[in-house]
Amino acid sequence: MSHLLRHPRVDSQLEAAVTRDEHGVETISTVDVEPTLRNAVWEARNRSHLLGLKASSPQQTGVVGTMRSAVINGLSVADITGNAHTVERTPEMAQQLRVDSVMFTFVLAGESFHFNGTSPVLVKQGEVAIYDSDTPFLLGFSEGMHAIVASVPRYHLADIGMQDAFRNLKVMQHNGNGVDSESTRHLLNVLTDAFEAPVGVNPHEFGETFVEATLQALRRLSGQAKDSTKDYFTEAMALIQRHLVDPDLSVDGIARALNLSQRHLSRIFSSHGTTVAQAILQVRLENALTLLTTPEGLHLTAAQVGQRSGFGSPSHFSRVFRNQFGMSPTEARREQQLG
Repeated sequence: MSHLLRHPRVDSQLEAAVTRDEHGVETISTVDVEPTLRNAVWEARNRSHLLGLKASSPQQTGVVGTMRSAVINGLSVADITGNAHTVERTPEMAQQLRVDSVMFTFVLAGESFHFNGTSPVLVKQGEVAIYDSDTPFLLGFSEGMHAIVASVPRYHLADIGMQDAFRNLKVMQHNGNGVDSESTRHLLNVLTDAFEAPVGVNPHEFGETFVEATLQALRRLSGQAKDSTKDYFTEAMALIQRHLVDPDLSVDGIARALNLSQRHLSRIFSSHGTTVAQAILQVRLENALTLLTTPEGLHLTAAQVGQRSGFGSPSHFSRVFRNQFGMSPTEARREQQLG
């Protein structure tokens, strides 16, 4: 278990090797780290910004590399260059340092091999390996390697009902032509936006936008392309219309019907300037106004209009109707008839 422990000299060397730019992106270089501590420093940086790994190099110099990294709303992206080295996610680490994310290793230069207990898989320049963070694996990189590595938490994928996606190792191209290559390259472009957060922009707002763009890119990559903000909003509003009189109509029910998390559904409605509860109330009030002021509802009492619009009690219906339209349901009907 020695590689799971921290050491004061490693922490000191790591702190001295890290710089930060105006975008909030941190960079570490092991060039000036003591050669005997380079592997340990590299491991420490991976553990804090990607996931726990054991690092080694066939060269006596140890891992000589540079890692530029950004962590946004739990989603980690690293731009890595270096000499020939390996990183291993041991069974012990997979058990004790759980991350529960989907990993993406985009090979931009050199080659990499991926071994997860079966047969080694070669990942060439222009390809990306997609794999589970908590399945033990060994990654090896050739001399002069350059890769973009990302860790996408499954709780973000759960927001769009894709928490079980990308469980098995898969290699795809991000260079070349074709739908798969284009969608994979699009994901790479979205992920590298993590390094260009606009200066002065609210970090929370940038984080929400970045995660949303990443999730849309992942849905596109999985073959389930959808504008998750626009289409899901439309589907949710249609569902509200269909279940208007259901007293149990709620954020939870709508989220489950669309296979989304409540958090993601709320984020979608927020992007349209409203909340789920406000949207439900607005649709119910508009339906009530229509019944009160058109021939189809003339035979109904005000209480019946409220009931058919999903309001549980006449008093509640009357109160929220007046708050919205400045008059009672009965006054709205009378004004329409007089007009």
